[in-house]
Amino acid sequence: MGNPLRFEISGGQVHDSQFATPILEGLDQAQNVLADMAYDADYIRQFIDQNLRATAVIPSHPARAIAIPMDKEIYKERHLIECFFNKIKRFRRVALRCEKTISSFRAFVAIACAMVWLR
Repeated sequence: MGNPLRFEISGGQVHDSQFATPILEGLDQAQNVLADMAYDADYIRQFIDQNLRATAVIPSHPARAIAIPMDKEIYKERHLIECFFNKIKRFRRVALRCEKTISSFRAFVAIACAMVWLR
């Protein structure tokens, strides 16, 4: 847990939740999907429940009228995801986005992910 399975690169002005369903599509073996409250959207929760038949472990956004309960013990494992981001940002070219083209940057992120998997 905490190692990358897929990734998508978007522009800085695009919210990450826009890519949640395409990234999750096809992950039928998932039992739980952990995400931060930025991914607390009904369409994401519905996709996880109906398409993946998994449990969405996402804290409710404070603006939500009725908070949706979540398993706090499972959510504690989300720190592994943050640790992964810390690991790939140790690669200077990834952290500073030195590449001029998106394809080059994608390649370096893929190499960084592979290095994390190999450690």
